Amino acid sequence: MKEEKSSEVKKEPVKKTESTEFEEVDVGLEDNMNSSSHIDNEVNKTEVKPPIPEEWKGKSEEEIALLWEIQDLKKKLEDTKKDWFDKYARLQAEFENFQKRNLKEKETFTTYANSQLISKLLPILDSSEIMLKSIEPKLEPKEFQGIKMIFKELYGVFEKEGLTPIKAKGEAFDPFVHEILCVECTDECPDETILEEFQKGYKLKDRVLRPSKVKIAKKKIPEAKKTNSESEEEKIVEDN
Repeated sequence: MKEEKSSEVKKEPVKKTESTEFEEVDVGLEDNMNSSSHIDNEVNKTEVKPPIPEEWKGKSEEEIALLWEIQDLKKKLEDTKKDWFDKYARLQAEFENFQKRNLKEKETFTTYANSQLISKLLPILDSSEIMLKSIEPKLEPKEFQGIKMIFKELYGVFEKEGLTPIKAKGEAFDPFVHEILCVECTDECPDETILEEFQKGYKLKDRVLRPSKVKIAKKKIPEAKKTNSESEEEKIVEDN
């Protein structure tokens, strides 16, 4: 019994040595993998230089290394110069566009600076036209011509600012410059012809300051169409 116990005691260190050897082998494999990856990284980092030019042959290694360095510096300088030139050209183009946009905004502002004031004065023009029509038969021709000349000078001031009346009566309806107040069914003129102008419209240069308020013509519906529609309505009533 004593001999068996002693043999068991001797086997224990053998197991420990086996485990330690196994652990050492694992560490060695990891080291090999790390070293191989480190070598690959160094190989990737190395730059493959082009062949030496013919005019450099016969020179020492130090001179060739110095020439390579000079060539790299020249390339970097050219790249930097190109980048700065592109930035300068882009900034110059942006500045020119800014100047053009600023000039256009100034022209637009000066052109339409008086639009609000003129809009407020339009009712005075309307009242003056109504007044001239009403007093013309009551005054003598000389007196009427004197009053008419005063209002003509007033109209001239507005015309110099670019105010022009919009044509309406007899013209074709234009939704951009005309506003419909009522419609009259008639066959005496083409469809959507302006029959009457209730309020005169004006343009300030190329902008509509106030649209003309008008009455337009619409073609009459033929009798045949009316009877057909009425018959259809009757059928609907009968079905219900």
